[in-house]
Amino acid sequence: MTAEILSVLSFFICAISIIFLLRFYGKEGLFIYTIVIVIASNIQVLKLTHYFFMENPVALGTVIFSTTFAVDNIITELFGASEARKNTFLSFFSYLIFIILMKITILYPTIIDTDCYNHYEEMKILFSTSLNIFISSLIAYIVGQLFDIKLFAFLLNIMKNKYLILRSFISMSLSTFLDNFVFSVLAWIILSDNPISWNSLWSTYIFSGYLLRLIVVVFCIPLVKLAKRFYLDKKYV
Repeated sequence: MTAEILSVLSFFICAISIIFLLRFYGKEGLFIYTIVIVIASNIQVLKLTHYFFMENPVALGTVIFSTTFAVDNIITELFGASEARKNTFLSFFSYLIFIILMKITILYPTIIDTDCYNHYEEMKILFSTSLNIFISSLIAYIVGQLFDIKLFAFLLNIMKNKYLILRSFISMSLSTFLDNFVFSVLAWIILSDNPISWNSLWSTYIFSGYLLRLIVVVFCIPLVKLAKRFYLDKKYV
Protein backbone atom coordinates (compact mmCIF):
# COMPACT_ATOMS: atom_id res chain seq x y z
CA MET A 1 0.00 0.00 0.00
CA THR A 2 1.20 3.53 -0.76
CA ALA A 3 2.12 6.09 1.89
CA GLU A 4 -0.84 8.24 0.86
CA ILE A 5 -3.39 5.44 1.38
CA LEU A 6 -1.87 4.45 4.71
CA SER A 7 -1.90 8.07 5.87
CA VAL A 8 -5.57 8.45 4.95
CA LEU A 9 -6.31 5.22 6.82
CA SER A 10 -4.37 6.44 9.86
CA PHE A 11 -6.25 9.74 9.86
CA PHE A 12 -9.59 7.96 9.51
CA ILE A 13 -8.79 5.75 12.53
CA CYS A 14 -7.79 8.84 14.52
CA ALA A 15 -10.97 10.69 13.55
CA ILE A 16 -13.25 7.80 14.49
CA SER A 17 -11.38 7.37 17.78
CA ILE A 18 -11.76 11.05 18.67
CA ILE A 19 -15.51 11.06 18.02
CA PHE A 20 -16.08 7.74 19.78
CA LEU A 21 -14.05 8.66 22.88
CA LEU A 22 -15.61 12.11 23.11
CA ARG A 23 -19.17 10.84 22.78
CA PHE A 24 -18.88 8.01 25.29
CA TYR A 25 -16.18 9.27 27.69
CA GLY A 26 -16.21 13.04 27.34
CA LYS A 27 -13.05 15.04 27.87
CA GLU A 28 -11.43 12.13 29.76
CA GLY A 29 -11.65 10.08 26.56
CA LEU A 30 -9.80 12.83 24.69
CA PHE A 31 -7.17 12.91 27.44
CA ILE A 32 -6.52 9.21 26.82
CA TYR A 33 -6.46 9.73 23.06
CA THR A 34 -3.84 12.48 23.29
CA ILE A 35 -1.58 10.45 25.57
CA VAL A 36 -1.67 7.47 23.20
CA ILE A 37 -1.06 9.61 20.10
CA VAL A 38 1.85 11.54 21.61
CA ILE A 39 3.62 8.29 22.54
CA ALA A 40 2.77 6.57 19.24
CA SER A 41 3.81 9.52 17.05
CA ASN A 42 7.17 9.80 18.81
CA ILE A 43 7.81 6.13 18.01
CA GLN A 44 6.56 6.47 14.42
CA VAL A 45 8.94 9.37 13.83
CA LEU A 46 11.84 6.89 13.67
CA LYS A 47 10.59 5.73 10.25
CA LEU A 48 10.67 7.81 7.07
CA THR A 49 8.26 7.69 4.15
CA HIS A 50 7.81 9.48 0.86
CA TYR A 51 4.75 11.20 -0.61
CA PHE A 52 4.34 11.78 -4.33
CA PHE A 53 3.73 15.52 -3.83
CA MET A 54 6.90 16.08 -1.76
CA GLU A 55 10.48 15.94 -2.93
CA ASN A 56 12.04 15.05 0.41
CA PRO A 57 11.14 12.10 2.67
CA VAL A 58 9.06 12.85 5.74
CA ALA A 59 9.20 11.31 9.19
CA LEU A 60 6.11 9.33 10.11
CA GLY A 61 4.07 10.53 13.05
CA THR A 62 3.23 13.86 11.43
CA VAL A 63 -0.29 12.83 10.41
CA ILE A 64 -1.47 11.37 13.69
CA PHE A 65 0.36 13.97 15.81
CA SER A 66 -1.33 16.82 13.96
CA THR A 67 -4.71 15.55 15.17
CA THR A 68 -3.74 16.53 18.74
CA PHE A 69 -4.21 20.17 17.75
CA ALA A 70 -7.76 19.35 16.67
CA VAL A 71 -8.30 17.76 20.07
CA ASP A 72 -7.03 20.96 21.73
CA ASN A 73 -9.67 22.92 19.83
CA ILE A 74 -12.44 20.46 20.66
CA ILE A 75 -11.66 20.49 24.37
CA THR A 76 -11.33 24.29 24.45
CA GLU A 77 -14.60 24.71 22.55
CA LEU A 78 -16.60 22.31 24.74
CA PHE A 79 -14.90 22.35 28.14
CA GLY A 80 -12.70 25.44 28.31
CA ALA A 81 -9.03 26.35 27.91
CA SER A 82 -8.07 25.16 31.39
CA GLU A 83 -9.17 21.60 30.56
CA ALA A 84 -7.25 21.76 27.27
CA ARG A 85 -4.10 22.80 29.14
CA LYS A 86 -4.66 19.93 31.55
CA ASN A 87 -4.77 17.59 28.56
CA THR A 88 -1.46 18.98 27.28
CA PHE A 89 0.36 18.57 30.57
CA LEU A 90 -1.09 15.09 31.17
CA SER A 91 0.16 13.89 27.78
CA PHE A 92 3.50 15.66 28.30
CA PHE A 93 4.20 13.95 31.62
CA SER A 94 2.84 10.62 30.38
CA TYR A 95 5.32 10.64 27.51
CA LEU A 96 8.12 11.74 29.84
CA ILE A 97 7.38 8.90 32.28
CA PHE A 98 7.13 6.39 29.43
CA ILE A 99 10.53 7.37 28.01
CA ILE A 100 12.24 7.35 31.40
CA LEU A 101 10.92 3.85 32.14
CA MET A 102 12.01 2.58 28.72
CA LYS A 103 15.46 4.13 29.20
CA ILE A 104 15.74 2.22 32.48
CA THR A 105 14.51 -0.94 30.74
CA ILE A 106 17.39 -0.98 28.25
CA LEU A 107 19.87 -0.61 31.12
CA TYR A 108 18.88 -3.99 32.60
CA PRO A 109 21.53 -6.72 32.16
CA THR A 110 20.89 -8.74 29.01
CA ILE A 111 20.52 -12.52 29.15
CA ILE A 112 21.93 -14.44 26.20
CA ASP A 113 19.88 -17.60 25.81
CA THR A 114 19.07 -19.25 22.48
CA ASP A 115 15.93 -20.79 23.99
CA CYS A 116 14.45 -17.41 24.85
CA TYR A 117 13.29 -14.52 22.71
CA ASN A 118 15.50 -11.51 23.31
CA HIS A 119 14.84 -8.28 21.46
CA TYR A 120 17.23 -6.12 23.44
CA GLU A 121 19.01 -4.72 20.39
CA GLU A 122 15.73 -3.73 18.78
CA MET A 123 14.55 -2.05 21.99
CA LYS A 124 17.87 -0.29 22.36
CA ILE A 125 17.59 1.19 18.88
CA LEU A 126 13.95 2.14 19.38
CA PHE A 127 14.37 3.90 22.73
CA SER A 128 17.87 5.31 22.44
CA THR A 129 16.73 8.62 21.02
CA SER A 130 19.44 11.26 21.20
CA LEU A 131 19.07 13.78 24.01
CA ASN A 132 18.84 16.80 21.70
CA ILE A 133 15.94 15.25 19.76
CA PHE A 134 14.15 14.29 22.97
CA ILE A 135 14.50 17.75 24.53
CA SER A 136 13.56 19.50 21.29
CA SER A 137 10.46 17.34 20.94
CA LEU A 138 9.26 18.05 24.48
CA ILE A 139 9.83 21.81 24.24
CA ALA A 140 8.19 22.06 20.82
CA TYR A 141 5.19 20.07 22.04
CA ILE A 142 4.56 22.29 25.06
CA VAL A 143 5.08 25.52 23.10
CA GLY A 144 2.92 24.47 20.14
CA GLN A 145 0.05 23.03 22.15
CA LEU A 146 -0.20 25.89 24.67
CA PHE A 147 -0.03 28.43 21.85
CA ASP A 148 -2.84 26.62 20.04
CA ILE A 149 -5.03 26.61 23.14
CA LYS A 150 -4.31 30.27 23.91
CA LEU A 151 -4.98 31.43 20.35
CA PHE A 152 -8.14 29.35 19.93
CA ALA A 153 -9.51 30.61 23.27
CA PHE A 154 -8.74 34.19 22.20
CA LEU A 155 -10.53 33.73 18.88
CA LEU A 156 -13.42 32.01 20.64
CA ASN A 157 -13.84 35.07 22.83
CA ILE A 158 -13.57 37.79 20.18
CA MET A 159 -15.75 35.92 17.67
CA LYS A 160 -18.45 35.21 20.28
CA ASN A 161 -18.52 31.41 19.78
CA LYS A 162 -19.07 31.82 16.03
CA TYR A 163 -17.00 30.86 12.96
CA LEU A 164 -15.70 27.55 14.34
CA ILE A 165 -14.18 26.57 10.99
CA LEU A 166 -12.27 29.84 10.68
CA ARG A 167 -11.10 29.73 14.29
CA SER A 168 -9.92 26.16 13.90
CA PHE A 169 -8.00 26.86 10.70
CA ILE A 170 -6.21 29.92 12.10
CA SER A 171 -5.21 28.32 15.39
CA MET A 172 -4.17 24.94 13.98
CA SER A 173 -2.28 26.28 10.96
CA LEU A 174 -0.25 28.70 13.08
CA SER A 175 0.37 26.36 16.02
CA THR A 176 1.47 23.42 13.85
CA PHE A 177 3.93 25.75 12.13
CA LEU A 178 5.24 26.95 15.49
CA ASP A 179 5.66 23.37 16.74
CA ASN A 180 7.55 22.37 13.60
CA PHE A 181 9.69 25.53 13.65
CA VAL A 182 10.67 25.26 17.33
CA PHE A 183 11.56 21.58 17.01
CA SER A 184 13.58 22.05 13.82
CA VAL A 185 15.57 25.02 15.13
CA LEU A 186 16.34 23.33 18.45
CA ALA A 187 17.11 19.87 17.06
CA TRP A 188 19.10 20.78 13.97
CA ILE A 189 20.78 24.07 14.94
CA ILE A 190 20.78 25.11 18.61
CA LEU A 191 21.22 21.68 20.25
CA SER A 192 22.89 19.91 17.34
CA ASP A 193 26.56 18.92 17.42
CA ASN A 194 26.70 19.58 13.67
CA PRO A 195 24.29 22.43 12.95
CA ILE A 196 22.91 22.65 9.42
CA SER A 197 22.48 25.85 7.44
CA TRP A 198 19.31 27.91 7.74
CA ASN A 199 18.59 27.35 4.05
CA SER A 200 18.72 23.58 4.51
CA LEU A 201 16.67 23.83 7.68
CA TRP A 202 13.93 25.77 5.91
CA SER A 203 13.74 23.72 2.72
CA THR A 204 14.29 20.23 4.14
CA TYR A 205 12.69 20.29 7.57
CA ILE A 206 10.43 23.29 8.10
CA PHE A 207 8.75 23.70 4.71
CA SER A 208 8.38 19.98 3.91
CA GLY A 209 7.12 19.10 7.37
CA TYR A 210 4.71 22.02 7.49
CA LEU A 211 3.22 21.26 4.08
CA LEU A 212 2.06 17.86 5.28
CA ARG A 213 0.82 19.29 8.58
CA LEU A 214 -1.19 21.92 6.73
CA ILE A 215 -2.86 19.23 4.63
CA VAL A 216 -3.83 17.36 7.80
CA VAL A 217 -5.13 20.62 9.33
CA VAL A 218 -7.55 21.02 6.40
CA PHE A 219 -8.97 17.56 7.13
CA CYS A 220 -9.05 18.27 10.88
CA ILE A 221 -11.30 21.31 10.53
CA PRO A 222 -14.51 19.38 9.69
CA LEU A 223 -13.48 16.85 12.35
CA VAL A 224 -13.65 19.57 15.02
CA LYS A 225 -17.12 20.63 13.87
CA LEU A 226 -18.35 17.03 13.61
CA ALA A 227 -17.02 16.13 17.07
CA LYS A 228 -18.81 19.12 18.59
CA ARG A 229 -22.08 18.15 16.92
CA PHE A 230 -21.83 14.53 18.07
CA TYR A 231 -21.12 15.60 21.64
CA LEU A 232 -23.93 18.15 21.78
CA ASP A 233 -26.40 15.68 20.22
CA LYS A 234 -25.62 13.25 23.03
CA LYS A 235 -25.79 15.97 25.67
CA TYR A 236 -29.31 17.05 24.75
CA VAL A 237 -30.76 13.59 24.15
